[in-house]
Amino acid sequence: MLLQTFSVDAQEHFETNANSKTTFEERLALKLEYFGELVLHPGLSVGLQYSVIKNNWFTVHWDVDLGGYWHRWNNKSVFLKTSIGSRFAMGPIFADLNIGIGYLHAWADGKIYQQTEAGGVEKVANWGHPHFMPNTSILIGWDGSRRPWTVHFGPEIYLQSSFN
Repeated sequence: MLLQTFSVDAQEHFETNANSKTTFEERLALKLEYFGELVLHPGLSVGLQYSVIKNNWFTVHWDVDLGGYWHRWNNKSVFLKTSIGSRFAMGPIFADLNIGIGYLHAWADGKIYQQTEAGGVEKVANWGHPHFMPNTSILIGWDGSRRPWTVHFGPEIYLQSSFN
C-alpha cells in the first residue's frame, strides 16, 4: 500500500563545531504528519525525531511515530513505527531517506457476522488483526527562514503483513 505523507517538524537547530556540546532537547523534534492516501484514506501521526549525528549538510535521525488512518468501509488502523533516516541538505532544501519497522493493528470498519452451527448468523466481536509494518520513505523538504520549523512531503511505502 502506498501512502502520501505530509509532515511538519519543530526542532531547535544547533551549530556543530569542535567546541559546541548539544543537549538532548536541542536534538529532539516533535512531529505531526498527515498520514493518508491523498484524501480518500485520511490519517494522522504524531512522533518524535532525535538527531543522532548532524552537521551543515548531513543528518542521521531516529524517529518514533504513533498514528492511525481510516479506510472507509474497509478498516480503521492504528500503528506504532520506528525508523532511521539520512537527511541531505542543500541550502534550505533537503532530501530525507528513511527505513523502518512497525506494528499495525487493523479493525474491520463495520459489523462482523459469522455463521452459527444452527445455520443462522450472529454478530461477533471485532478484535482486529495484527500486522508487521516494514516501511520506507523518500521525502523532500524545506528548512528555511521559519526555523525551528521544517516542512516536508513525499511517498511512504509500507507493507501490511500478513494480510487476512
